[in-house]
Amino acid sequence: MMKYLIVIFFCLIGVSAFEQQGDGGTPMGINQTQKMGLDIPIVYFGIPNIAALRAEDKINDSLNIGPWRFGYNYETDLNCFDNGIWINRKDGGKTWLLQIEAKKAKTINLTFSNSNIPKGNELYIYNPDKTFILGKFTQKHLYKGELGAELVLGHSIIVEYDVAPENYNNIGNIEISRVTYGYRTEKEMHERVFGSSEVCEMNVNCPDGAPYVQQRNSAVMLVVGSSGFCSGALINNSNYDGKPYVLTANHCTAMQHNYASWIFRFKWQAPGCTNPSTTPPFESISGAVLRAKRTPSDFCLVEIAGGLTNGTVPQNCSPYFAGWNRSNTPPPSTYCIHHPKGDITKISFDDDPPVISQGMGSTETNSTWKVTWDRNTATEIGSSGSPLFNNIGQIIGQLWGGSSDCNNTGNGGHDYYGRIHNSWNPIGSDSTNQLEYWLDPNNSGTASTTGYDPYNIMVNYNAAVINVYGFRKNDCRSSFSPAVVIQNRGNQTLTTLTINYTYNGQTNQTYYWTGSLTTYQSDTVLLPSILNIDGNNSIQIAISNPNGQPDEMTSNDNFNVSYVSAPSGVKLAFTFFMGCYPDENSWEILDENNNVVYSGVGSTGGGNSNYYKKDTFCLPAGCYRLVIKDSYGDGVHSSVYTDCSYDGSMTLISVSNNDTLAALPVSQADFKYEKQYSFCIGDYDSVIYYSDVKGLKVYPNPNNGAFTVVSDAPGEKQVLLYSVIGQKVLDFKTDYMKFKISSKKLAAGVYHLILLTNKKKLVRKIVVK
Repeated sequence: MMKYLIVIFFCLIGVSAFEQQGDGGTPMGINQTQKMGLDIPIVYFGIPNIAALRAEDKINDSLNIGPWRFGYNYETDLNCFDNGIWINRKDGGKTWLLQIEAKKAKTINLTFSNSNIPKGNELYIYNPDKTFILGKFTQKHLYKGELGAELVLGHSIIVEYDVAPENYNNIGNIEISRVTYGYRTEKEMHERVFGSSEVCEMNVNCPDGAPYVQQRNSAVMLVVGSSGFCSGALINNSNYDGKPYVLTANHCTAMQHNYASWIFRFKWQAPGCTNPSTTPPFESISGAVLRAKRTPSDFCLVEIAGGLTNGTVPQNCSPYFAGWNRSNTPPPSTYCIHHPKGDITKISFDDDPPVISQGMGSTETNSTWKVTWDRNTATEIGSSGSPLFNNIGQIIGQLWGGSSDCNNTGNGGHDYYGRIHNSWNPIGSDSTNQLEYWLDPNNSGTASTTGYDPYNIMVNYNAAVINVYGFRKNDCRSSFSPAVVIQNRGNQTLTTLTINYTYNGQTNQTYYWTGSLTTYQSDTVLLPSILNIDGNNSIQIAISNPNGQPDEMTSNDNFNVSYVSAPSGVKLAFTFFMGCYPDENSWEILDENNNVVYSGVGSTGGGNSNYYKKDTFCLPAGCYRLVIKDSYGDGVHSSVYTDCSYDGSMTLISVSNNDTLAALPVSQADFKYEKQYSFCIGDYDSVIYYSDVKGLKVYPNPNNGAFTVVSDAPGEKQVLLYSVIGQKVLDFKTDYMKFKISSKKLAAGVYHLILLTNKKKLVRKIVVK
């Protein structure tokens, strides 16, 4: 399904949450009216048919595919000439005030049109007790006379417009074209937005997201006409000039084409890995103009037009313009930064290459990247338009839609991203439906750009390390050469650089780079080969001495990564023929703790072909479960259909001894929705039973070699203990359901305890310290 727009509300827990829409300031008009004994005129709005609205909401919310609506829009034409009250101030200026009441409303928000604020004049919006203030707004916050304002909690708000003394006869104009009556409760809105995404969603500032601070700062939440939202990202152009372009999805424009009232929110994120108890603050600016959009690759490029500073996003938003890459070649891995269900910023990872596909009903061949998320991450409704980054932090597409959510992580759920490659300069396109015209304005022909920080202090010597890659998930290799991406962010051409690297805490090693990089150019440096070890691995990079000089900006000189390898594990070969409908198929391998250690999905079919997936990977010795799935419910039995001549099959083989661990013959192609296989690798004997870990307890764990075992299996059972590399340590039989094991021969490390009965197999991982 499409990651549809959903309407949003941000719970106003405290003043700080929205205090930065506008430039800050203090409205004084309400104090003057009180001192003068004047009443502010009130415009009343009645209660809409909430019962009918909620009936519609119940249907839409249950489908989880449409806008999440929090309010009802009243179209109006309130203005500073026909409504409200003007008062003259002692300083020679004057103030216009208008109060808006919406009976029993939970929130009120406003949209302004046809407005003009001469220099020196200021606009504010606040609640009557002035505990929540939006503003000050000036002409720079308007685009084409429009402004979309944040929501104010309560049923009453005041609009104040202050005219400077020098503008006494130059009032300008303030016009309110829409009043939105918020009818859902604060609790409903809070649960739907802040903290509303599923538990699998990873906060962007978790350890996995630590290397991607710059890309995090490029991500924005895009509020459409104060009624719906999508995700998006600031994107760089080849001039590196901070032009405030935002890339999002074309289908995000379906609900609201009035770009002038769009709002862009920055830095709405948890400070750490866990959700804070209340909604964190963020920065926002509003107003945009459409530059280009296109349906077959579902992209939309807008340029922020309001609230800018020197033509770019203000520094308080911490903007970063992400680089892009229009290559047709899949990168080795990808990640996405997004706002699922309108929640704070999250990050998702696909540790495998994306698949070139034709998804989401696109009319164009190979228009999408297909990704399947790893690390128990996903996207959800509301993530639409979010950027897909390649392994070196360049945008390669934007989210169109898919089946991914927290209920099917590693379980066949996948997403489709419109590809920048297809959006770049399609045949027959012009400036209104291509990216090249805007992102490469001087026709340089460049295939990619790196990112740009408009507030980077330009010094002579500033080298940065952007990324480190080359490692793989469940890497079989005993060694590999890390690739380090460096960038020159200084004024002087970079010709020499020292790269220090440490691998798994070993002795610091040094690599001396030479080359020629002008400002913002980058290079990928292959370091000498390093050894993998079983389990967790880490690489630490530190650069220094650009051109033999001290680096004048050291904050971007370090980069650390970690990954899991299994060079002494078992190499497996997986082959899955999926017939003519591979987009219905997926697979995963789970360890004895039900952690997904390998997964994948089929690509888009579309012809009379037997599509297949082949891969090799390594796993540590242990017991696992392979699950193959079909979303349609007919397995890979596709020859039953008139447009296909093929049925599928599958094999999983241990490469070292050519043993078949799992197999699906063609005769069993119709496995319906799912088929499971259990297998063990290393020195374990293959078994046909599912590894039930719920019936086996071990304590203490970790331990010093002495521990108690409790099982739910009566009668005689065989007890086996294996080291992590598959060496058998213990082998005996017992009919006790509770017994103790104590062995001084157990060295520190990880072991697998297995209990075998004639009905089932029980497995537990044990750690000896």
